[in-house]
Amino acid sequence: MMLEKRVLVAALLSVLPVVATAQEVLQDNSLSSSSAESFLLLEVIDAYADVHTGPAEAFPVINVIEQGETVQVLTRRPDWYEVRDAGGRHGWISARELSRTLQSTGEPVDLPTVSYGDYLQNRLRIGFNAGQLSKGKLDAADSFGVVAGYRAMDWLAAEIEWGKLFNADVEGDYYHGSLLLEPFSVWRFSPLLIAGYGEMRLQEQPKLTPLLTDNGRYALYGIGANYYLGRNFLIRAEYRWYSFEDSEAMDLESWKIGFNSFF
Repeated sequence: MMLEKRVLVAALLSVLPVVATAQEVLQDNSLSSSSAESFLLLEVIDAYADVHTGPAEAFPVINVIEQGETVQVLTRRPDWYEVRDAGGRHGWISARELSRTLQSTGEPVDLPTVSYGDYLQNRLRIGFNAGQLSKGKLDAADSFGVVAGYRAMDWLAAEIEWGKLFNADVEGDYYHGSLLLEPFSVWRFSPLLIAGYGEMRLQEQPKLTPLLTDNGRYALYGIGANYYLGRNFLIRAEYRWYSFEDSEAMDLESWKIGFNSFF
């Protein structure tokens, strides 16, 4: 009797690892299937769809999804979607090409449009602005600038700006870096505070005198507001004060209005 019990216990112990392994396999399969099901699965119906290394036409094409093949949609940027093909390769497909696909139900895909929520999530932005300066030799001078920025937090961003300015007697350029404090970024109309540091290079050319050149470093402070227009576009209005290190007579003020695009 004792021998039979020992044989039975040994048999049970030998089966337990197999059962445990089977359970682990089933759990892994269920996890992988559930994670796969969490992504949108689409079938390409055009002859092919180009897959880029990044979310823009400038990025090179690294793969082609042919007609009838499927991709999983992982995430999106304005007008671009990150996908994974059946071979596990990742890349980016434009919204224009991805709109020519079918869902697993056989229905055409209905891609979500870019919304205000994308603006809150995306970090990079580029844009341009135009405005006018006041005071001193730059009174009524026009200015044009280009801007690139990165939003490190919902309420804090860093930007660099380069621009040109000119009036009847003076022309020049400027560049600076600045920090933007946007405490109410969740609002569509969001006020902001600006602080930065940069350099301005001026060339003054009166009609009957030799060319004069002025260079000056300045600290800038400003207030402004962003307004979300739609898709991936913002409009910004600002008023700035410039305080020069070498001469208070050079201190300036300016207003600017511009457009930014985020991605």
